[in-house]
Amino acid sequence: MLPMLANPPEPGAPHTSRRFTPADLLVALVLCLTVLSRFTLLGERVMSHDEVNHVVPSYQLSQGEGYHYDPMTHGPFQFHAIALAYFLWGDDDFTARVPAALFSTAAVACVLFGLRRPLGRSGALMAGVLFLISPFMLYYGRYARNEAFLQLVGVVFLYGLWRVLERNDAAGLWLVTLSTALHFVIKETAFLYTAQALVLLLG
Repeated sequence: MLPMLANPPEPGAPHTSRRFTPADLLVALVLCLTVLSRFTLLGERVMSHDEVNHVVPSYQLSQGEGYHYDPMTHGPFQFHAIALAYFLWGDDDFTARVPAALFSTAAVACVLFGLRRPLGRSGALMAGVLFLISPFMLYYGRYARNEAFLQLVGVVFLYGLWRVLERNDAAGLWLVTLSTALHFVIKETAFLYTAQALVLLLG
């Protein structure tokens, strides 16, 4: 393996100064392209039927009309996130999609940096590129629905689970707990994710 893509040092290893490498440039490039791909012309596309089902209750919440849970539109997190975006930056199509774009961008960043230990530097970089160019990730990273939130939650959950299995530390357990709890207030797919994790842990 090329030195620039070698795995990061083990925890507790002596610290040595590290220079900016071509791999660092690639990581920065992937992050810049992720931001551009998620935010460029974000508000230009017409709102779809699914998005309308989310942005209208979010707007009503931002106007002080309250929130009522409806299983057809899934958990409350996205409505509060979009309502917060409306409160901070005003209500328009661009703003409605900002939370999804932010979470999708954060998911790529978490893959690039958080998964360096389990995947190695080269593996994390390749995974970050795949997250960047994936049609599914890109589409829902620019869409006012909850899938973009699940991108980040899923990555954090996997990283936390790896820490629990590899290091058996409290930080990993906290990450698993918090990401699972957040998943349950985002979408009912939390039941599937949790069941899959329990089967894996049982094995």
